[in-house]
Amino acid sequence: MSFEKLRGLVYSTETGRLCPDCEQPIDACTCKQADDCIPAGDGIVRVSRETKGRKGKGVTLITGVPVTPSELKDLAKALKARCGTGGAVKDHVIEIQGDQRDLLVTLLSEKGFKVKKAGG
Repeated sequence: MSFEKLRGLVYSTETGRLCPDCEQPIDACTCKQADDCIPAGDGIVRVSRETKGRKGKGVTLITGVPVTPSELKDLAKALKARCGTGGAVKDHVIEIQGDQRDLLVTLLSEKGFKVKKAGG
């Protein structure tokens, strides 16, 4: 590892953790302005079920939601609460534990999204 990579602040007692790239506090980081962008898509929200890589446990995936990442987290929180299960947001995809496709299609339709069931 070169000396150039080691220099620079990582933590400040005034502001807490700092971004290693722009050396601003993590909350005011200017490197990650991607929070305002909405991923391009066809405008259709797809709800599917997947078990791959989860030891047979199924999760419901919601892809193609045309909202910003911060709005996506709020939507995921509301959907998880309504389904009564856990879940996560990864790479602009909402994962809800269990097979909740029917309930999620109706909930998303009520919120004004154009929704399709994907997969079998």
